[in-house]
Amino acid sequence: MVCRSTVPNGGFVDKTGRSCTNGGGSVVLESHGWVYGPGGQGVYYDEALKAVMLYYHYVDTRVGYADGMKRFGWNKVNFSGGWPVV
Repeated sequence: MVCRSTVPNGGFVDKTGRSCTNGGGSVVLESHGWVYGPGGQGVYYDEALKAVMLYYHYVDTRVGYADGMKRFGWNKVNFSGGWPVV
């Protein structure tokens, strides 16, 4: 989920203008296909790719749900109207 503001200390809202302190938040990445529960994410700039990258862990439902079966994923982040899109 993501929200943004025009100033560092507040008034964070989602794409629809809903306050993030009142249930707002726009989805960037969620479960899809066999990718379940992506989370624990971070963002970095990959100099070689010249791209912003989102990294995270997830469960691959084709493999299993045990702790040792978690996967690591990464996707290039694009921006649409100033909002991150994966």
